[in-house]
Amino acid sequence: MPLSHGAAEVVDHIVPHRGNQSLFWAEENWQALCKRCHDSYKQRVEKSGRDPGCGIDGHPVDATHHWNR
Repeated sequence: MPLSHGAAEVVDHIVPHRGNQSLFWAEENWQALCKRCHDSYKQRVEKSGRDPGCGIDGHPVDATHHWNR
């Protein structure tokens, strides 16, 4: 996620907690994100189950993408 969006405003759960209280409060499962990334990129990844990004080589970073099979 881009560093150019400014200060982090949201504590995000790396692994979605889905109501699991121990996962919700596990500090090692937290990351700080700007609201823009949390509300767009991160939610898109969680809903689709895939990372839409590309690496510096231009190839998809998601291991399940058909180019990576």
